[in-house]
Amino acid sequence: MEQLNDAVSGVSGCACASSPDDASWRARAGRAGRRGARFAAQLAIVVAVYAAGCALASVLPIHLPGNIVGMVLLLVLLGTGLLKARHVGDACDCLLDNMSLFFIPAGVAILGCVSLLEGNAAKFALVCVVTTVLVFLATSYTVMLVSRLLAKHNVSTTDGEA
Repeated sequence: MEQLNDAVSGVSGCACASSPDDASWRARAGRAGRRGARFAAQLAIVVAVYAAGCALASVLPIHLPGNIVGMVLLLVLLGTGLLKARHVGDACDCLLDNMSLFFIPAGVAILGCVSLLEGNAAKFALVCVVTTVLVFLATSYTVMLVSRLLAKHNVSTTDGEA
């Protein structure tokens, strides 16, 4: 068998026969390809639900943003079982993990409007602080309510089983 020498790395390998490392590399590449295809399909489902939400929002008698209607539609599809979490889970996890990147354009746009905010900086800061506190309170009370409801539900189901 003829030996080939890679001029860049100095690694020599056989040109005619595949090594065990070749098989594992091909297996890893195949798995990565399948993961990529699954991710692309899941992302396509999320985008399709978003597009359906935008289309639905355009025909609704009240004005709602299409992305909000899309999220509600996704919630309904997941809640009814028409769409399973495994069908969109990886794409949603990736989008959530990288959510901060989606705020960069909005932050840059706000910096471009500093002249508009200069006279209203105190009002803007007050609104930011008040809404942050309201979101914290709403979230904590929602978690407490759901925890109590789940605790009552668990108590009533265990009493019925005895």
